[in-house]
Amino acid sequence: MAAFARWCFNHRLSVIGIWIALLIAVSGASMAAGTSYSDAFDLPGTESTKALDLLQKSLPESAGDADQIVLHVDEGKITDPAVKTRVDAMLEKVGAVHSVVGITSPYDEAGASQVSQDGRTAYATVQFDKQADELAVKDIDAVIDTAQDARGDGLQVELSGQAIDTATQAGPGSTELFGIAAAAVILFVAFGSLLGMVLPLIVAIAGVGGGMMTIALLSHTLSLSDVTPTLAALIGLGVGIDYALFIVTRYRSGLKMGLPPEEAAIKALNTSGRSVLFAGGTVVIALLGLLVLNVDFLAGMGIGAAVTVLWTVAAALTLTPAFLGLFGMRLLSRRERRTLAAEGPQLEAVGIWARWARFVARRKAFVSVVALGLIAVLAIPFFSLRLGSADAGNNPADTTTRKAYDLLADGFGPGFNGPLQLVAELKSPGDQ
Repeated sequence: MAAFARWCFNHRLSVIGIWIALLIAVSGASMAAGTSYSDAFDLPGTESTKALDLLQKSLPESAGDADQIVLHVDEGKITDPAVKTRVDAMLEKVGAVHSVVGITSPYDEAGASQVSQDGRTAYATVQFDKQADELAVKDIDAVIDTAQDARGDGLQVELSGQAIDTATQAGPGSTELFGIAAAAVILFVAFGSLLGMVLPLIVAIAGVGGGMMTIALLSHTLSLSDVTPTLAALIGLGVGIDYALFIVTRYRSGLKMGLPPEEAAIKALNTSGRSVLFAGGTVVIALLGLLVLNVDFLAGMGIGAAVTVLWTVAAALTLTPAFLGLFGMRLLSRRERRTLAAEGPQLEAVGIWARWARFVARRKAFVSVVALGLIAVLAIPFFSLRLGSADAGNNPADTTTRKAYDLLADGFGPGFNGPLQLVAELKSPGDQ
């Protein structure tokens, strides 16, 4: 590791140039190839998958996603002639939308049970030709817009279902930017040096950037969901900043102890660099453990995050020593450089963390008991943990899917939003 650190330190411009060229090449390839993310969710061997396979084989017209157009009137009834005329016209237009293969109206004989007992709420079932993750968003949007055009004059129209939820859910926010901004503030406060703040961020962003573009390329060969880049970016930023910080902190300590920049960089990479290599390998192995579950959706996220972590480890072990050579003593704040020049090297670690380390070393048993007690207190909520699946009832109150959920619950009673579909293969009259 020492020889490698010395080479990166002395050939800093070459290392930085190689990284820039590499990122440009990967970026060009990913832009040219585009992305091919898939939100297909398959659980092989489960009852739900067997039921869907049976439907696709025997009743393909019923194997697509089934969503609801929920209708509600504040006054009168949903079956009033004026309301019925408007709803029928709307449902006829929805039925003509591409990807829609059928409509079960609450006014049909087959949909008689789709009207609430008080007659003010009803729903129509929209049968798509594919599952939600396979439908074109423009087709789902066309259904939503066509249905909602019938709103007004006392008629409320909302939509629910997996396809509707997919098309209307908000995209992921800029969580990465918030993370970078928070890390920048913390690093600046900790180091008091602009370069000390910038270096870990540059290294982390370079590693995450390479990982994101590699994930885009891998989406053409692996089943990766569009959530994968967001998860990988968050994990990559966390470990990337952390790994670079390991090395930079050790380098700064070496400078304060009077080591020349090159020797301080070699010592930092020869100690903290080994920790980065081990920690990165551990994270990659843990993420790839998702492959054991044999669920493509989760395996794809694990692979994407693992690839990004590998990029951040490579950036930490190569870019960091190169930038250490570029910045030199400037990674210390002006005050730290003046102190070093006036008082000479620090022969031992000083500061709040050094004092804390000495306290822990002197009172090992006491600190261990307190730490275990704290862990036990934090674990108390685990014993009242309730597991469940999120549905439209967890959506924001102003979304059409949440409004439809509430209307159905109020009109048809608790549990109506969680139906159980039974699929059976009838091979004899006795099975019937």
